[in-house]
Amino acid sequence: MSFISRTTIILSKISLFFFPLLLQAQSQESYYQTKLETYFSKDHEVKNFVSINESGIAIYENASAKEQGKKAEIKLSWREVDSLKNIISSTSEKELEKILFDKKDSLFYYVQKDSLHHTATNQFKGMRIAIDPGHIGGTFEMGETESRCMKLGIDSTVCIQLEEGNFTFLTATLLKKKLDKEGAITMLTRPDTGISSLGISFYDWKRKIKNRAYVDSLVKEGLMTEKEAMEIRGHLADKSLFSNVFGPMDLAERAKKVNAFKPDMTVIIHYNVNEKNTGWTKTTDKDFVMAFVSGCVTTKDLQTLAGRLNLLRLLISDDIENSVKLSSLVVNHLSADLKVPIAKKTDATYLSEHCLSTPAVGVYSRDLALARLIKGTLVYGEPLYQDNSKECMLLTGHGENIEGMTVPLRIQLVADAYYKAISDYVEGLKKK
Repeated sequence: MSFISRTTIILSKISLFFFPLLLQAQSQESYYQTKLETYFSKDHEVKNFVSINESGIAIYENASAKEQGKKAEIKLSWREVDSLKNIISSTSEKELEKILFDKKDSLFYYVQKDSLHHTATNQFKGMRIAIDPGHIGGTFEMGETESRCMKLGIDSTVCIQLEEGNFTFLTATLLKKKLDKEGAITMLTRPDTGISSLGISFYDWKRKIKNRAYVDSLVKEGLMTEKEAMEIRGHLADKSLFSNVFGPMDLAERAKKVNAFKPDMTVIIHYNVNEKNTGWTKTTDKDFVMAFVSGCVTTKDLQTLAGRLNLLRLLISDDIENSVKLSSLVVNHLSADLKVPIAKKTDATYLSEHCLSTPAVGVYSRDLALARLIKGTLVYGEPLYQDNSKECMLLTGHGENIEGMTVPLRIQLVADAYYKAISDYVEGLKKK
């Protein structure tokens, strides 16, 4: 590949940060084609669901329909794309179906007629910010059930016990307090350690599912499939029951809560581990910071109309571009404040095998459930490796009492870094 070709690709990717200025330099067709290549090319079949040409954008029902010359399921002119891109992330699936499939006039007219246009606030005060403390935590037993805990042997006499769900909740609570003081309207997707987004512990839920009416209500609400309801009756072991049924249901409820809240941004908080430190019984010397955004969807995600509508949202809205901006700020603040290096694609197998690079260093597009299902601007942060020989000590070290919570300094620094990044992002919005 020539230097000129490489430069063109790099400039095209960088331009994904600056859509409002983009159309002065390149066509919509070229822009969205570049976006499709940048964020949706991991599973090559995904591109067969999409057609981008001088007329506009079309989405097909399956990967072979376009090649067979079948009619597109959704077809938008460029004028319609312009009308839809600013409202699609604040529109429910049912509303979106009505707009796309029941239109009698042009979609442009329909959108204007129904006054669905939404403009997010550019001021910090009154901004709606959703915070998702990853996993559940609580007791070590629960950590084992959700496979998010470890016992690290330091020497023959010292063993450090970690539960990620507790760290994420402490971080989220601290961040929420900081944002609330500055006038933000915030929400947490779960109320406490050991409690899921459903407002119930896994073990209390196990007792409730013995009631057939309760299970039927979950199926009716769309939180559980008929297949999952059948698996419940199969008397699965706790880990299988959690991974096959409760975990996916908990994630679906988190996304449902966040989307109902209609936030200006969502912060998804996790802590990472060294993937190759199998068993997590000993420490590692590796330590990296990274963040994930949406995109990188698979053909499996596109088997339903809801999945294809979500692909359309990710493609034509600015959700991914804005998420990359926010995530880049988070990664840089975390790295600077924690003195943790930013992960390159070669630093973890899942980065090279399951992710796509974005224009921002340390920010990767990955097909994670929450990143895919939550609408709008988001950051899915992974600040450090818990099993690092220094981090495990800092995460469990003596902490400061903050409103009844004993919070290690390391977690305070993580919350501070998120807060600084959000402040910088909002400041950037004000300058637009």
